[in-house]
Amino acid sequence: MKKITRNQKVLAMSLAALGMLSALSIKSASAYFTTYVSAGGSHVVNLGSQTEIREDVSDMTKHVSITNTSQTNDCFVRVKVFYGEGLKISFQDKSEGGNLWTYNEQDGYWYYEPILPAGESTGILDIKIGDLPEEFDKESFNVVVVQECTPVIYDQNGNAAADWSTVYTDYQKEAGQGEEADGK
Repeated sequence: MKKITRNQKVLAMSLAALGMLSALSIKSASAYFTTYVSAGGSHVVNLGSQTEIREDVSDMTKHVSITNTSQTNDCFVRVKVFYGEGLKISFQDKSEGGNLWTYNEQDGYWYYEPILPAGESTGILDIKIGDLPEEFDKESFNVVVVQECTPVIYDQNGNAAADWSTVYTDYQKEAGQGEEADGK
């Protein structure tokens, strides 16, 4: 049997201690590297501004209002109206005071001027079809109203503003629109 010298014992103990120290530091090194990792890609971020449109129709008029369904976030809203060529459409602001909806000729949107608080609804914007051709089918007219919302942002002076370049939607691709039904 081979005799182990004192120096060999010290060396073995030192190597064992170094091994245990290395094993203990792996966890903190792993935490460092996983904390400072970067990733690429994209994902839709929901900032909490959610709205629902309400459209009631009577006497060839759509009565449109928007409700902020968020529990906490205020937002700005706007609507755009699409209709067939040859129809004459008129708009009337039915909100309190009659001056809360403003038309912007440059982009074709109707803007609800005040901030829409969480849980509140806009005043009504009436969209009336008038002077219909005789051959027009009054039962199948279609006026499409598209609404958008954007969160309230504040400038360096604390003034509220709307950034319409960041419009949030709840778009989900449905099967049959470029995707197979099983999601492939």
